[in-house]
Amino acid sequence: MEYSWKPKGWLSILYGIVLQPFTFLYVNKAKLFWFYLILVVLVSLIDTKLHAMPNKEAWYQSIYFTWLILIICPLHAFLISRAYDKDQVRKWYASWWVTLVCFVVFFTLLILGRTFFYEPFSIPAKSMSPTLNPGDQVIVSKSGYGNYRYLGIQIHKSKPSETLKRGELVVFQYPQNPSIDYVKRVIGLPGDKVIYRNKSIFIKPSCLDESADCPSFKEVEKEYKFTQEEDSSKLEYYRETLGELSHDIKLNINHIDLANRYFYQAGTQSDEWLVPENHYFVLGDNRDNSLDSRYWGFVPESNIVGKITFKW
Repeated sequence: MEYSWKPKGWLSILYGIVLQPFTFLYVNKAKLFWFYLILVVLVSLIDTKLHAMPNKEAWYQSIYFTWLILIICPLHAFLISRAYDKDQVRKWYASWWVTLVCFVVFFTLLILGRTFFYEPFSIPAKSMSPTLNPGDQVIVSKSGYGNYRYLGIQIHKSKPSETLKRGELVVFQYPQNPSIDYVKRVIGLPGDKVIYRNKSIFIKPSCLDESADCPSFKEVEKEYKFTQEEDSSKLEYYRETLGELSHDIKLNINHIDLANRYFYQAGTQSDEWLVPENHYFVLGDNRDNSLDSRYWGFVPESNIVGKITFKW
């Protein structure tokens, strides 16, 4: 170990701007590194939440609190380097190149984790209300769905090893514009027949043959909760059950079903669909304010990004 080493002030500032918390490894202050790393994560979450809010005219929409970190980190690191005690033990990480390697390893693991395992998303619209509302943040589990992207860039694509269940919330690339990610709920699985009529869902599960044991259409159960007036509309809230999963939905009583605008599938009625192999039928929980499979068709399994596992 070296005992007469001292960090360079200019490099402390540079690392503080570019590497931010990692500059405190360079100036031999591991505890400050962990403090600022946690602070950066918390402040980034706050910024993400505030900028996902629907009120775009609010004062906080034009600023980011993480900008403060860009000022505080280099300034604090520089002050430490100026007052550095040469007699203290220099730890293994207190080197310009080791600090840089630590940053590269950390950043690489972060990219790999976001690409192949978990990725955060913001909810921009009301189509999934009341379950998810504008400004909500969700974490999407991507492992096993074969569609691995980072910030919109396709990194890897493979055949999915995971299948979705009826009722799960899913993030997928919009079939008509794959650069846009949508969030909807899985209603119909491959081979299912789905009817949406008079604000009710009827499902005939996939059957390999049309034998006597093949199930017929069954209405999806929904339990009335309450009625609410909102923007001159009468809204009814229900608790809907799909298999083992239950969730809340919202129906606008003043809104009629727009069957004439529904996606037409040859050989079926206007409000009936047969889900093709390797595809899914999805709906929004805000049934009368959602652009979903009723209007544009099915989601190929290759478009599935992942399923939502957590929201805040």
